[in-house]
Amino acid sequence: MRRNRQSIIHLAGLLLLLANAAPGAEAQGDAVFPAPRRVTAETRGDPRVLASLQQAGQIFFEDDFESDASLKNYFEIRGLKEGNAKRTSDAKLAHTGTGAMQFTAVARDGKESGSGATGWFGPKGYDRVYLRLYIKYAADYDQGNLNHTGGSLAAVAGTDRWAGMGSAGLRPRGDDRFNSRFEPWCDWRKLPPPGYLFLYTYWMEMARDRDGHYWGNMLGPDDSERVVLRRGQWYCLEHMIKANDVGQSNGELAAWIDGKLYLHYQGIRWRTSPDVRLKRFDLGVYVHAAAKDNTVWFDDVALSTGYIGPKGKAGD
Repeated sequence: MRRNRQSIIHLAGLLLLLANAAPGAEAQGDAVFPAPRRVTAETRGDPRVLASLQQAGQIFFEDDFESDASLKNYFEIRGLKEGNAKRTSDAKLAHTGTGAMQFTAVARDGKESGSGATGWFGPKGYDRVYLRLYIKYAADYDQGNLNHTGGSLAAVAGTDRWAGMGSAGLRPRGDDRFNSRFEPWCDWRKLPPPGYLFLYTYWMEMARDRDGHYWGNMLGPDDSERVVLRRGQWYCLEHMIKANDVGQSNGELAAWIDGKLYLHYQGIRWRTSPDVRLKRFDLGVYVHAAAKDNTVWFDDVALSTGYIGPKGKAGD
């Protein structure tokens, strides 16, 4: 297991290197599967569809980091012993209350660096999960080009909470795993750090890269609708995965920024087995080439079977 966990750190930095801005049709043998359909504008324009997507569900996990008991909510906290991951009790650093989780990717002379926490809500899992969190990037955050920083949802088969880790560059088979992380990218320094938000996604019909590997596909908005995050400011980020019915391409993926729908994709065939269900989530910071310390704070994390929304609104 230790080797698998280390593989995440060593491989994750390569994920954005050659990723496509948006996947196209992908051939698998004699079959050609279409890319997910971005339907954000259509959903925004249809009150009934939007209301259905934003229907409240049952919150089954919450963490406001107000005590050290929060540390027991995660089966792995990367950087805890080194002090790179820690719960703060400074109200000035928290979104609400006095507690927040602080993660730092420490400077390593341009080598990869990161810290974070991973939680398990299986083994039964869910077919639809919404992850809501608040995140703030330090005022001097500057990842260079590549980073993987934000919140992630992962589906796996079986009861192994480590399943699928260390699988960067490999396409899921359909009976094993899928995942998506809501994170920013500065588009090769064209944008100020940390960059604009998109959904970095692995699934069984993802597009292959030119190098022959299957790095996570970047499912994002039109260029004109990119939201570029500002450092030193709290944001409410939420994203949802809805698994497909086996044999159909009716899975979905959606994301919100401060309670406003940012992305909505339909037509996704996430899996071929009903045992592949959402069972794991992750919070953290990862910088591909860490030339300086980079810190982020997380607060008011929640998981639900329906839309949550900003704290104090909608389903929270």
